[in-house]
Amino acid sequence: MNPKKPVRFNKTLRTAYLFQRLRQCSRCGAYTCLEPEECPGCGAQGSWLTLPEPAEAAARQRGYTDMIVIGILAAAGVLVARSFAEMAAALAAGLVLIALYAKIRQTYQPYILRRTLSRLLLQEHEKIRLGLLQDIDKAETALKAEDFKSAYEKFREIGYFILDNPIRLLKLMCLRRFILRSDMELELTTLIPDRFDTDFTAYLLEIGRIKPGLIERPTLDYVVKHRSEIERLPYGAEVLTAAAGAALRIRSHLLLYRGLVLDYIDLLPDERLQRLQLLAAELAADHPGLLERVQQAASRRSGGAVPAFGTNGPGAPQEEQPDASHENDPHFDQRRERL
Repeated sequence: MNPKKPVRFNKTLRTAYLFQRLRQCSRCGAYTCLEPEECPGCGAQGSWLTLPEPAEAAARQRGYTDMIVIGILAAAGVLVARSFAEMAAALAAGLVLIALYAKIRQTYQPYILRRTLSRLLLQEHEKIRLGLLQDIDKAETALKAEDFKSAYEKFREIGYFILDNPIRLLKLMCLRRFILRSDMELELTTLIPDRFDTDFTAYLLEIGRIKPGLIERPTLDYVVKHRSEIERLPYGAEVLTAAAGAALRIRSHLLLYRGLVLDYIDLLPDERLQRLQLLAAELAADHPGLLERVQQAASRRSGGAVPAFGTNGPGAPQEEQPDASHENDPHFDQRRERL
């Protein structure tokens, strides 16, 4: 078993739009979503532009070109003029048209930039795809070199663009190598696999311990869908209890996941049980049976009764946590091949 290592992740970039995570080489036009390095296309360094900078440059160049055309037309009018008055009129008309055009572009600049950016992304679709494939190659190289921190950070950025199950599993594979802390920038919803996965469930166990606020509705749906498989795990009861506790943060979730919450009510921490009592009291008019079940659980808690949940409860002897090592995992190569 490989020991887990403490790490400190680099902060991920917060953007309003997905395209802002892309960078384009100003020399060869190659794309990447990773931190700026040497361009794999032309070898240039420091040549990366963050979108929408290339679109802004293209729109600006288009504006200059249009004004030059207007200036050429005005100059032609001056050359063909037969009198000084005609020359002055042609020159004045050219200056007015240039000023008017500049004012119109300034007014509609956001719309012009949006249209230019949309056209650029459509035209550069194949280049962007090739750039992301090169980014995947870099992440795989780091993974093979057992640089799991670098590999995870690369897959994390790639995962914003490629919502693919193999990418999620590879991120989980890396995360299982680290000692996780509550002050780390962690993810959960974006890691939910298409099928039941023990790596994800083991990761969910750690999240439930250190950062339960990350457990949201998509994760709760995963837990309910695969509840039978989770219950068979040695740490299954703790995972399901954490999910039940997380479901109590929003009142409507109590009704959606009522079965899960009531089945694991006796294992909930005191603070979560108090929250459940409050919600049940608010819903008592429409769901009197729910309040009765909660009051019974609170009575058992105050009486010191020990819930009977078999060997999976938190009071049972703890078994060894799942091994994070994947050196002999036959799915390792399969996950990478599916990329």
